[in-house]
Amino acid sequence: MSYPKTKKRDYPGLETIDTWTSPEVLGMSEDVRLDYENKKKAIDLYRNGNPLKDIKVATGISRQNLHYLLKRCTTPNENGNSIGYAALIKGKQIGVDRSNNIDKLNAGVATSGSLQALFVKYPALEIVMKDVILKGLLPDSKRANQRLTWHLIHEEFLNRCNLLEIWPPYYPFCSDSNGKFSLIRWGKRLREKSIADQVASSILENNYFQDFKAPPSRCFERVEVDGHFLDVNWIIEVPGLNGEGVIRMKISRLWLISLLEVKSTAVIGYSIALGRNYNASDVTRAVQSSLVPWKPRDLTVSTIAYKPEECLPNALIPELAYMCYDELWLDNAKSHLSNIFFTMLERTINAVPVFGPKASPNVRPRIELLFDLLEEAGIHCLDGTTGSNPADKRKSTKEEDRFLLGLDTLLDLIDLLIVRYNTGISPGTTISRNEVLKRAVTRQTDIFRHIPENKRATCMKYSIFDEAIIGKERDKPILRWKNARYDGPGLHLIPGLIGEKVLVMAEEDIRFIEAVLLRDGSSLGVLQVEKRWRGTPHSINTRTIIRRYMTNNSFISQAADIPLAFRKHIEREVQENSKKQRLLAQLQKEQDKENQKLAKLLDMEDNAVSEVMEKQVEDAPNEASQSNTNAVDRKVNVLDEFIKSLGTAYR
Repeated sequence: MSYPKTKKRDYPGLETIDTWTSPEVLGMSEDVRLDYENKKKAIDLYRNGNPLKDIKVATGISRQNLHYLLKRCTTPNENGNSIGYAALIKGKQIGVDRSNNIDKLNAGVATSGSLQALFVKYPALEIVMKDVILKGLLPDSKRANQRLTWHLIHEEFLNRCNLLEIWPPYYPFCSDSNGKFSLIRWGKRLREKSIADQVASSILENNYFQDFKAPPSRCFERVEVDGHFLDVNWIIEVPGLNGEGVIRMKISRLWLISLLEVKSTAVIGYSIALGRNYNASDVTRAVQSSLVPWKPRDLTVSTIAYKPEECLPNALIPELAYMCYDELWLDNAKSHLSNIFFTMLERTINAVPVFGPKASPNVRPRIELLFDLLEEAGIHCLDGTTGSNPADKRKSTKEEDRFLLGLDTLLDLIDLLIVRYNTGISPGTTISRNEVLKRAVTRQTDIFRHIPENKRATCMKYSIFDEAIIGKERDKPILRWKNARYDGPGLHLIPGLIGEKVLVMAEEDIRFIEAVLLRDGSSLGVLQVEKRWRGTPHSINTRTIIRRYMTNNSFISQAADIPLAFRKHIEREVQENSKKQRLLAQLQKEQDKENQKLAKLLDMEDNAVSEVMEKQVEDAPNEASQSNTNAVDRKVNVLDEFIKSLGTAYR
């Protein structure tokens, strides 16, 4: 006896069953796979017109359950197509709308969908909680806090419910946890969806397709820049003010900002930052170091010396100095998005910034590999390293294993690591990285851009370009810029300057600036800051930090020299709070420049002696050259043991 085939019921979307894709079953557990295959078999039998009775005998799935599965499979997804066989997987969420009937809020018992029903009744509550969870922005605050815990988020949720006059026994107060677990589940799904939307947006903007961009075809076509912190366990000695002994500080993080030329993989410039993070001024100094010819440091240790050809490329030949590059690849760090950095970039090398996501070594692989190399072949070879991870066997936290260094010695070490890296073999060649750039320029096979000679003095002297408006004080013009007043003869020679916009050009030390009128480009000359800020060198970042301390009343000073008084204040705080150690090292580094200028003035007194020595060298060049070579050879470079592999490890 044969049964007629069952007439198909009208399920919109079932007619496209031939286009449904089957999910991969290899990764499923045994019970999930068997359950899925049994359900799929039932759907296929129904499609072929088999009777419902035969389908139940073959699969054990009843008529009611079969229609339920058919409804799930034909449910449209976000694109309007049927979900298909994927809806048969056990535990698969297909986005079926739950019943959000607000009547369940009055039941006095927490049920499934109560939180969604609460948001349906109070849509303003949902908006507030989305801002708190996604942005960390509390309703009564204008500053985002990304460190909000779920406990604090739940407390804010209950506070908003009270403001909406929601009281027990209504939801969420009828729940054992007052709706905390439902809120956490909803918040995590919200964050996951937000991340997925950001990734989709990045794909549409082609940010993820930069990985496949063709490599540069010539030198100085592409340069990568990034900052990397080196975890160390060193003690830095900083002399106290007024000869009050030496302050020892534990340095556990050191920022290295490097510029790497992609074609040769040579480091063309770098800078060091000792603060909690690096800022736009540190990136600007790194760019400037890639342009101005490098000069060897006066090494503080007699057993250390530079070897031949150890330098940055801009010191090899004059043609490599003030060299511009076409593209500058960097990430979206705040210091890279600063107007100060953008203005300096436009007025110097005029390179096109190419931005990419943070912590993405696939986008900027060469500079990330550089940092790994400097750590593995340099920093991690020293005693006192913190290692690359908590389980690293090289990690040492013993007091006796820490290096006791002066700040200048630490900077000497970094400089030696960088310049010795450039003498290593460039990948794909048999010559050094410096030699690759040198040959590329001397062959003159490509057209390279240089900063014009008439602009080099200004763009190298000034690293900060900003706009300001001339104000008035006692009916006289005054320039207020970066929380301080500036004055000079140029402000009083031209009438009607109050309210005019000016271009402020300043060095890293902002005690003296130059102002230029934007209306006609006329210069107002050099302006100097008010007396209380004039005595000691300081940067924009230092002045901002001092102002923050003064606003919080943690530093109150009526001294004639505020930066110097602030350093004295930090020296006292370092004794109790070790977090201020990096700030003290930063202040020492800035204020050291004044001592260096004084040293240069003292050296000018020995010019007569130097001229006599130069004359002797000219009379006997061969003897002097041989003597200098022997002097260098007699120096034992104690750093060779861990930085001699810098040239080969990169290959």
